Amino acid sequence: MKKLLLLFSLVASTTFAQVTASDATLTVCEVNTDGFATFDLTQADNDVLNGQSASNFQVSYHVTINDAQDAVNPVLPTYTNTTPFNETLYARVEELGNGNFETSLLFLEVGEEAIANPAQDIVVCGNQGFGTFDLTFNESIVLGSQNPSMFDVSFYLSQSDADAETNEIVNSSAFTNTNDPQTIYVRVQNANSNCYAMTSFTISTTDCSQDTDSDLVVTSVEDLNTNGNLNDDDTDGDNIPNYLDEDDDGDGVLTADEDYNGNGDPTDDDTNSNNVPDYLEQSVALSTGNFETIDFSIYPNPAQDNITIQLNNTEVEKMQLFNMNGKLIKEFSFQNASRKQEVSISEFSTGVYFLKISTKKESIIKKLSIK
Repeated sequence: MKKLLLLFSLVASTTFAQVTASDATLTVCEVNTDGFATFDLTQADNDVLNGQSASNFQVSYHVTINDAQDAVNPVLPTYTNTTPFNETLYARVEELGNGNFETSLLFLEVGEEAIANPAQDIVVCGNQGFGTFDLTFNESIVLGSQNPSMFDVSFYLSQSDADAETNEIVNSSAFTNTNDPQTIYVRVQNANSNCYAMTSFTISTTDCSQDTDSDLVVTSVEDLNTNGNLNDDDTDGDNIPNYLDEDDDGDGVLTADEDYNGNGDPTDDDTNSNNVPDYLEQSVALSTGNFETIDFSIYPNPAQDNITIQLNNTEVEKMQLFNMNGKLIKEFSFQNASRKQEVSISEFSTGVYFLKISTKKESIIKKLSIK
């Protein structure tokens, strides 16, 4: 009876000490790859062991299954593939002390690196903080010059979902936000390999029935290209979208002041009859009649602690500093007698601001960058 119990004990021990080896994949991503790369094979050890303790097992890699089974000719941990793009090695997992082993496959993959270019934030008209967004607007932007037939673009609500390729946003062309604002994560995936890259952008809504920047142009009208995204309309190229910009054409005259017919609507003012409203056309900035030319300069620009304002030919009534959202943040006094004045800006954070100089007859604005 004792011999039978001892034999049963040995069989049970052997059964529960079984060695396992799992298949694994190593990927190297390269720009303009030739299909060959150098791999650190030790990076596959954890996947091959699949939960078994590295202190109890030895992992080696071999070119043939026979070498792996016979424990001969292991390749160096730093290995360059000899077959372009895809090659298979054989892993051997051996239990230390008794020689029990198992083998598995290690797939080596060399792929074209994916690039996720910075995406653009999207702002749409919303109702109580909710709107419909076409996330695919950013597909061509994040791909850049990459061939869309070789790279897939997908959208997610979290970084972890994007990394794991789970819970992809399926209605990406008509997505309704769940938060306002909300971050969308983009995954650019090489269609022929495991190479991928990530980026993100923000979606948000605004009340398009309002005049967000108080320039007498209703926000809904400032979607000039009518693509539903207010954030990509920037007539004067100052990186401030028109719906937030008080001077849409960058001519130094506020959009509201380009209401030359005085009817409270700058969109119907077209003094040169070319079918482009004056507030969108930099070459049209009336300086006749009741207007005079204000000539002033700001330096340095960009600036850090102080700026110098040089006024050349007029009497200043007000000098005001606005942030990029059009909010007045400070009013300065100006000594007209000196025509030149140094102003401290050290109290303001980094960003884009607008300095407005006003006389009794007109105002002019110049952009100021604070670094």
